[in-house]
Amino acid sequence: MRLLAAVVTALTLANPLHALEGYGAIGGDYALPHAGSSDMLISVLGGVATADAPLAFGAEAEFGLALGASSDFNTRRLRGVARYDFGTVTAFGAAGVDQFVYDNVTDTGLSLGLGGEFDLQGNMALRGEFIRSFIRDGDTENTTTTRLGLVYRF
Repeated sequence: MRLLAAVVTALTLANPLHALEGYGAIGGDYALPHAGSSDMLISVLGGVATADAPLAFGAEAEFGLALGASSDFNTRRLRGVARYDFGTVTAFGAAGVDQFVYDNVTDTGLSLGLGGEFDLQGNMALRGEFIRSFIRDGDTENTTTTRLGLVYRF
């Protein structure tokens, strides 16, 4: 966690503000623990990346809120992101720390994600992603999350 915070700080300080691109997204998540029942979440995330095309680096923070009575946890993630712009499609990979938050318990772990964004109109893009969470502290099983959402780039 400290290493990720140091990388985000270094990226932010090393680039003038005009060289950073901010974005926000909202998505629907389908989380499937590898032993247990699935959960549906709505996730809101924000991020910043260097504006150096085609390769960019940045960071994202997100909050996932449980949907429905069968979902029993919320999520929080802080991730470093590497992006490559192919034109209409941008591919990205992410790595970071996760928290799965229950009523009085917080389980923690590490995650890896792969995804892509397809440009729609203007600053909007359609985002798809697979996230694999490896739980290190707590009773939550390792989880694979599938995400589909919309991104707005500032």
